[in-house]
Amino acid sequence: MKALTDDQRARRQRGILTAATRVLAAGGPDSLTMDRVAREAGMAKGTLFLYYANKEELVLAIMESWVDELAARFDAILHAAEAPEARLRSLVLALLSNFDRRRDLTGYSIGLPVSQAARAGLRERFEGNMRRIAAVLEGCAAGGLLELDDPMFAASSLFGLCRGSTSYARAAGRHLPVQERTARVMKIFLNGTRRLKQ
Repeated sequence: MKALTDDQRARRQRGILTAATRVLAAGGPDSLTMDRVAREAGMAKGTLFLYYANKEELVLAIMESWVDELAARFDAILHAAEAPEARLRSLVLALLSNFDRRRDLTGYSIGLPVSQAARAGLRERFEGNMRRIAAVLEGCAAGGLLELDDPMFAASSLFGLCRGSTSYARAAGRHLPVQERTARVMKIFLNGTRRLKQ
């Protein structure tokens, strides 16, 4: 049998993570078994084990892929040549879109079987994303859109506002378009941080 190229192997890994995410979204943490993921990915269980030695490795890879996907979006926003308000809009839209895509999964991270050491690594990645959000906000402050005393606190507040508004909309059965939710979150966030006219 011919060996897979690096590109083919990477595509197969992405396919496994996509299949695992579908299994998780459909049935929660208890449904995530190597057997089910292999079936969903259309491969033998033995093939799955060539990529992930156990469920913890698979879960860790799923969560890392989510965090890394967001990191790439934040980096693109950080380096985009946009006006401060457009940059903030892109950031809020990225956060809300992420929560929309992961809406059935955002509460599962506590119930997933990941060791404390693995959680520490995920926490570092998550903190890296919070630093990226803070850097975008610092750019907005440098452009005169807002004032920041503590960029990391502001980043955490914006993240929480986006996540909370998504949870509220889901619980209340409100299906507002993401662009409208983006405008509402920006209005709430900026009302507390917009530079006063002198």
